[in-house]
Amino acid sequence: MLRRHISIVLGLALTVASTVVTALAAGNYKILHRFGNGERGISPEGGLIFDSSGNLYGTTFYGGTSDGGTVFELVSDGDGRWIQKVLHDFCSDTGCAKGEYPLGNLVFDASGNLYGATMYGGIEYGGGGENGLVFELIPGQNGIWTEKVIHAFCPQSPCFDGLNPTGSLVFDAAGNLYGTTSYGGAHGQGVVFQLVPGASGTWTENVLYSFCNPHISCRDGANPQPGLVFDSAGNLYGTTWVGGESAGCRGRYPNTCGVVFELTPQNNRQWTERVLHAFNYHDGAYPFAGLVFDGAGNLYGTTPYGGAFGSGVVFELVPGADGSWAENIIHHFDAVPHLPASTPVFDNAGNLYGTALRGGGQNCGTVFKLTPGQNGVWTQTVLHTFTGPDTGCGPLAGVILDSAGNLYGTASGNYGSDGDGLVYEITP
Repeated sequence: MLRRHISIVLGLALTVASTVVTALAAGNYKILHRFGNGERGISPEGGLIFDSSGNLYGTTFYGGTSDGGTVFELVSDGDGRWIQKVLHDFCSDTGCAKGEYPLGNLVFDASGNLYGATMYGGIEYGGGGENGLVFELIPGQNGIWTEKVIHAFCPQSPCFDGLNPTGSLVFDAAGNLYGTTSYGGAHGQGVVFQLVPGASGTWTENVLYSFCNPHISCRDGANPQPGLVFDSAGNLYGTTWVGGESAGCRGRYPNTCGVVFELTPQNNRQWTERVLHAFNYHDGAYPFAGLVFDGAGNLYGTTPYGGAFGSGVVFELVPGADGSWAENIIHHFDAVPHLPASTPVFDNAGNLYGTALRGGGQNCGTVFKLTPGQNGVWTQTVLHTFTGPDTGCGPLAGVILDSAGNLYGTASGNYGSDGDGLVYEITP
């Protein structure tokens, strides 16, 4: 269950100078939908996506008719109200072949079908647990969507194909799907996988890389949590929660702080992994979110721990002419626990937006903006501070922007009695 999952991966409880000024500003915050009827979903842990008509889609980790989570759509009525429709219910009982507990963002294909992953559910082997799957939702007449399982992980032990997918999926130009699992693979510590569609509607999985190679003491990374991003050349980039060369993460197994990696396809259909950066706590630790490129080819991401105050950082990786990547810390979060655990996003002006899972007056999290300035100085603006049941709590996922620059996101309500989650809009 995700609350147990969060307690494991985010409950692990200064040589790089910060060059950031912090400003406070209140964006125009509006709640579009409150979750509270369990049969319609509770605890939205993933982010949102738009369709071409401006409707919003997302998932809830709990709730639904069988309490295994939902896929939902929010449609604007044109008068400022948003109407929720549950597109699919997942189950939460033993033997949930259709999946339970969806996590990560959804993605559309060119035909308007939705794809996502569930952390649990799928095929059961030998009476063991169900270890997650990738699903497709196909729209039909009368607004009915039909689920199709395109891959169930770990049909038998050992789980060489991966288990427990927790990140978002991404398509390539040929229509293949890519993602990560937190565990499983040849070394048990997660994989990057590819799903290739066939002519008969079946999908074939290829494991592109298995993490935590014991021959190099997991310096290649271990336990990838988020999704992946492509560059223009077809290389994949992502992060792992632990692993790497730099120790110093206070004795936590395996005493390493995580990495940023690149996967490059080879002519023989194999992929080669390269570690672009290994964190050392002073410059960030335990990256839980994905990455984003700017227009110049630099990578940006967040870590929920480490940095000058131990409360997380926003970092930039800049490629050099010799193939190396140099890290710059563009923001250190202050000593109050913040846990920036979401993938950041750029607007057209080059500003960077993200969320922190904690922090703020009630320790319920914030939405922030980072504005680039001269000499590499970035200014932080807090757009919204969550305060609990009335305004939400625990924004685990990041935000998305519409064409007008408005921000949309989810707050999960996953800390204490802070409600069942909501969907919000911020007009900066």
